[in-house]
Amino acid sequence: MTMRKAILFGTVGAVLALTSVAVAQTPVDKLIKAGRMSFRLQDSPYYIKIGADCTIDAAGGGIGDQAPICVTLSDLNNDGVALDFQVTIQQMVNTIQSNATVQFYGTPIGTNQVRWQGSITFDPLVCAFIAGGVNQWFQLAQVFGDFTMQISEGACNPDPYSCTSCGADLTLTPVGNDPNNQNVNFLGFEGIIRLAGENCDTGGPLRACARTWAINAIAYSSSLPSRGDVNGDCTVDDADLLVVLFNFGSSGDGDVNNDGIVDDADLLVVLFNFGSNC
Repeated sequence: MTMRKAILFGTVGAVLALTSVAVAQTPVDKLIKAGRMSFRLQDSPYYIKIGADCTIDAAGGGIGDQAPICVTLSDLNNDGVALDFQVTIQQMVNTIQSNATVQFYGTPIGTNQVRWQGSITFDPLVCAFIAGGVNQWFQLAQVFGDFTMQISEGACNPDPYSCTSCGADLTLTPVGNDPNNQNVNFLGFEGIIRLAGENCDTGGPLRACARTWAINAIAYSSSLPSRGDVNGDCTVDDADLLVVLFNFGSSGDGDVNNDGIVDDADLLVVLFNFGSNC
């Protein structure tokens, strides 16, 4: 009897240990598995400077709240980390009217932060129009950015920007913002302003640099995919269990923990969270 109890408790302990390992996913892991997030750049300081060395103040203030966007996260630079995204310049800063795109590559910092960096040089220059009171044609030569955000886990609420249909329980906010440091959490734009021009081919060409810093950004995502909602119907149920079982041993759908294979670890995640929804 004593030996049977020992075997039983040992088996239960092993299952609990496996379950603990299976469900121990970090906030970064959960964001990767979600594969998308809503993102909004809110009012942040900016400047526009002109001149050969961009030392003459031309405009400044706050950029105002930008329209929210839905961002798909993937591995664009083939580094094995699916935290990269691509947006148009106008999606990031609505007053810069250009459909040219820039890619931001995400790098995990610890378990709950992501640093996004992006830079693109245009050759030939890209024509854009800066609205919002500036009202000048602008030939873009370079766009760059660098910002870090922290992922916080909380109660599930509807995504205020409606990008995640199953609700949002992951919130991302900037780390280290300092209004006196223009080199922390910034987006920058360099090129040629066509003063008083009617398009990008007319008007006096003048070098210009624009930057917004200490960006007041916010983003939302969901941990539900990392908890076993394989088919995206917002509930961990028998349909998800069947997907895992059907693909067991493969690298296809059902790899809940993103380790490259559908195995008992994924099965445990689904069973542990069975019945969960956001």
